[in-house]
Amino acid sequence: MFFYTDSNDYPRTQAGLLARCYDEVVAEAKDTGDFPMYGEEMLRQSAQWKMEDILREVA
Repeated sequence: MFFYTDSNDYPRTQAGLLARCYDEVVAEAKDTGDFPMYGEEMLRQSAQWKMEDILREVA
């Protein structure tokens, strides 16, 4: 589920979905104030997990 990003801003490809997931993870971390605690690798891994969860839901 996405709360911070709009699907119209991303291409409907796997790369677009991953980019949207990454932007969503970053926006959520900034909104909750947790962003300073996250490193780039952790943000990317969280985005990957989010994308995998979404793909499982639609399969």
